[in-house]
Amino acid sequence: MTSIACDRAPSAICLDMDGTLVDTERLWDVAVYELAEHMGRPLDESTRERTLGNSLHGFFEILGEYTGHRIEGEEFDRLAHRLNSRVTELMRTDMRWRPGAEELLAEIAETGTPVALVTNTTADVAQVPLEFINRSRFDVVVTGCMVPDAKPAPDPYLLACARLGVDPRSSVAIEDSVTGATAAVAAGCRVLYVPSTDGQPDVTGAHTHPTLEGVGVSALHTLTSGTPAAVTVGE
Repeated sequence: MTSIACDRAPSAICLDMDGTLVDTERLWDVAVYELAEHMGRPLDESTRERTLGNSLHGFFEILGEYTGHRIEGEEFDRLAHRLNSRVTELMRTDMRWRPGAEELLAEIAETGTPVALVTNTTADVAQVPLEFINRSRFDVVVTGCMVPDAKPAPDPYLLACARLGVDPRSSVAIEDSVTGATAAVAAGCRVLYVPSTDGQPDVTGAHTHPTLEGVGVSALHTLTSGTPAAVTVGE
């Protein structure tokens, strides 16, 4: 188990959803690759990596650039519906926790620390994983359709902290993608960055860790205090 010494608790904890709490990026992979095939150009791995954690508009901007076909208007609506319907179908049949996520949520609840879910996923698609996770675990839920500018802009985290009534600088955010970690850093949060796929680069201002397994609330305290992490590993 990993334990990290601390001297002050965060005022709130903000958690990303896809790839951070639930293992859904592999399901988005299926839907995204199928959509690219439908549009006539199979997606390569580097482009898929660029889309991780993006809003629908951000995703289709990258996909349009990749396929050489601008996606807007009725076509955007049609393709967004196709993508969301497919990933929702997959989520209903194969939902799993990310390693350590359920245990961390349980420990957060025990401490009574205010907690927000902050996702770029739209509310309709987020409903399925939220049923799995249990919506009642969160004091605030911010989805991708609730802000003018989604991640990598700081808006989702700023909104979550405002609704929790806390200063972003005293909160901790947990993210799995460059897009999400960039947003949380820009909002002023302390950021624990746990990449959900191999090969993602570090994000300046975020603390990279390989997994949430064994990471308890004490680790998040250290991020908020700004003190160097004193890590011990054992069983």
